[in-house]
Amino acid sequence: QLESDGMRGYLKKLQADSFEDIVAMLALYRPGPLGAGMVDDYINVKHGTQKVKYPHPMLEEILKPTNGVFLYQEQVMKSAQVMAGYSLGGADLLRRAMGKKIAAEMDAQRDVFVKGAAERGIDVKKANEIFDLIDKFSGYGFNKSHSVAYAYISYQTAWLKAHYPAAFMASVLSGVMDDTDRVAFTVKEVQAMGLTVDGPSINESYHQFSIQDEKIITYGLGAIKGVGEALVETLVAEREANGDYQDLFDFCSRIERRSLNKRAVEALIYSGALDGFGVNRASLIRTYPSAMKQAEQRQNDQSSGQSGLFANEQVHNEYEVHYLPASSFSFRETLQFEKMVMGYYFYNHPTDEYKADLKHISATLPSALVFRNNKEARVLALISELRYRSTRSGTQMALINVEDSTTLLNAVVFSKVLGSVSEALVADTVVVLSGKINKDYRDEWQLVVDKVEGVDAVKEKYARSFEISLNHKHQTLFEPLS
Repeated sequence: QLESDGMRGYLKKLQADSFEDIVAMLALYRPGPLGAGMVDDYINVKHGTQKVKYPHPMLEEILKPTNGVFLYQEQVMKSAQVMAGYSLGGADLLRRAMGKKIAAEMDAQRDVFVKGAAERGIDVKKANEIFDLIDKFSGYGFNKSHSVAYAYISYQTAWLKAHYPAAFMASVLSGVMDDTDRVAFTVKEVQAMGLTVDGPSINESYHQFSIQDEKIITYGLGAIKGVGEALVETLVAEREANGDYQDLFDFCSRIERRSLNKRAVEALIYSGALDGFGVNRASLIRTYPSAMKQAEQRQNDQSSGQSGLFANEQVHNEYEVHYLPASSFSFRETLQFEKMVMGYYFYNHPTDEYKADLKHISATLPSALVFRNNKEARVLALISELRYRSTRSGTQMALINVEDSTTLLNAVVFSKVLGSVSEALVADTVVVLSGKINKDYRDEWQLVVDKVEGVDAVKEKYARSFEISLNHKHQTLFEPLS
């Protein structure tokens, strides 16, 4: 409920110091109240920069908890009771009429309200003004009991996050396992909290995310594409019964063939879940068909009673463990496979390849965000998402999500700039973006882009030095020194 950048920004402005403040913000942070400026009014009154105004002295006690603004449906019901003599049942009919937004019903309620207010000494004009406020409120009124329930859950989760951060965030990650975008976002948040997320491991991981200690979370195997829950349950049960898996051959032989398919094994390898065997991933990929074949033969032998004299020995002693040689995947290949099975870049990031070369001419996203507030920034980032929108004038603008290994940021390219940078705007490419960082309409940070450059072009343009490496065995064009 409180996780968006916009909500967090308002809570910081508010400096919430009571449960009632949280209840109010959950009701205020919706399109209607935001558009009416009620959030700013609430915050300004709290800090004394704006004087509270009550529509009528009789409403002061009712509206004081919300700094003078109608915020909850329950406040409207109480106001009708106090000002116009509504019964509790009659006030609930008013609440229902507001929810339905039917003009005829609201007109009938206006007559009842004005008549009741007049009987209590309130003139007709003032009564109509107050009912106009209530009518306007019907467009954004919120049920306080709902807001209290949300606030109570928010308070509980905030306490858990503060006192048991690793366990709490492991639970959050487990809850979003099926949404890779949310997993990626949450992993970055976990890292920003000073916690570590270890990669998946068939000897450490469970289906869901788990904790090793107060600072370390272990990746859940269920968050890997192609690895089903049934396989993970089988894998974990076997591990807990007979110990860690010793190598690829041991792993394949101990898991029933019907539970382990090609796609699942490849996904485990590409995700790094078998890195603990100390063999590069390319060799594991090349070797696993023979490991599976040996395992299948052993399982067939056991089924037919032909286990041999050494049936009780561990598999890695029965079979020769022989990995087929293969050159390690390149940096880019590793990233490609990693994203294929995890949905995002976990261990490394495409920007890592260029950070050292471009550190003097571009900033990382975290360092750029330190110098925000409409300041010029030049950042190295990956375009992770690219969308085009038509403006009211009929021109196009681009909305992009950019990221590096630790941070996600929204960016916008307005139509006057788009034409000059469109060729460099390609999804899933690393670029250098220049522009200003400021707040968008949701009060969240964004980069307003005025220039986009490809990394290779930037490297060539700003090259500071070059290095020639010669092997002494090779011939050169230079005369040998005497």
